[in-house]
Amino acid sequence: MDFDKLMQWMEFAKKYQTNDFWNGVFDQTAFNEFMKENMDMNVQDSHQAPHQAPQPPRSNFPPIDIYVTPHEIIIIADLPGYLKENLHVSVSGSRLLLKGSPHPLITGQPVVQERPSGDFNRIIELPEPTDAHHLRAKFENGLLILSYHRQFFQEERIHIE
Repeated sequence: MDFDKLMQWMEFAKKYQTNDFWNGVFDQTAFNEFMKENMDMNVQDSHQAPHQAPQPPRSNFPPIDIYVTPHEIIIIADLPGYLKENLHVSVSGSRLLLKGSPHPLITGQPVVQERPSGDFNRIIELPEPTDAHHLRAKFENGLLILSYHRQFFQEERIHIE
């Protein structure tokens, strides 16, 4: 595309844009604000001090995987830097509660901090209900692995009156 066509396109697009969009399109600060507001990303502001790294959203921490096999349900939570003594797991029907607080690996001022840290409290909806005495938990290499046997209920026909 040659420069004249690009300029024509930009003039055409200006007619349909408001709030000085085109004047700030190449401004890094405007880009960071756009990313924060519209893309829900944690883009670090260029005016922000490096040690004030933004914290990731906590609604989906820790990241989990849930597997359903023919005989059991397996939940894997990724918890690097946490100790099993600082974790709490409880279940009520089909709701699993994971709570925890981190064990600091290094004390000091972070310059870049991308890995999630801090206390967390997450409720996970399980694919099938279970009781606490059926749930097995193991913590190994930063992974919390929970599993329980599936309970198969025979289908019973209901008489309609």
